[in-house]
Amino acid sequence: MGTSASELVISLPSIYQPLALSPPSNPFDEACALATAQGEPGTFLWARREDRAQCAALLAPDRPAARALLVAYVALLGLRDALGTVAPPAVPATFGWPDRLLVNGALAGGIRVRLPPVKDPDGVPDWLVVGLEVLIAGDPEDSDPGRHVDRTSLYEEGCGAVTVTSLLESFGRYFLNWINRWQDDGFAPVKAAWLARAEGYEEEVEFRLDGHHHAGKFVAIDDSGDLVLERAGERSRLSLAAALSALG
Repeated sequence: MGTSASELVISLPSIYQPLALSPPSNPFDEACALATAQGEPGTFLWARREDRAQCAALLAPDRPAARALLVAYVALLGLRDALGTVAPPAVPATFGWPDRLLVNGALAGGIRVRLPPVKDPDGVPDWLVVGLEVLIAGDPEDSDPGRHVDRTSLYEEGCGAVTVTSLLESFGRYFLNWINRWQDDGFAPVKAAWLARAEGYEEEVEFRLDGHHHAGKFVAIDDSGDLVLERAGERSRLSLAAALSALG
């Protein structure tokens, strides 16, 4: 007999405090509510469901808000490494700036980051929440998933052996590894590893942000995490903070 969603359990490094939720509770929303109520850093909320991996970690930042948002890159690297350990090695996973996990070029999931409002840009926020969602099995109500060429699930990409718990457990470990590397070695190795998997890097790309259309060659991520475009010999930057804020 199989394990029902309500029976799923998770094993994480001891730094985390797992907290299981039942649908329709959303771990990211619940983590943000917990953070505003002065919840315990290290709390790792996750959803007991089998169709998608959903989790959110409540963290205590140690740097100003603009620098703390670089955790978006750290989280995607942790997710990519986690997927690499539980999925077949041939599965091509890349990143879409600033938050998306792409598999075979189609959206399979991504991350979210939220901080409380800060009055002093140099002040350290009281909390930070990082959320993750990855579609494991696809929408059971969708009779023709192949028609959505811009979206996919791990099951559709040949990752039938990947489960919610195996992916979240692996993410918990690799996310922690990348946080430690970020703290020890700075943003440079994080940026280099992220760009190595970035969709559209050194190519012509288009983005819509703050109601405006932006186009140009994707040439860099700067040290503040902003995306750098080059067009007609001039460079412009797309704000990481604005892009993450637009995600809600």
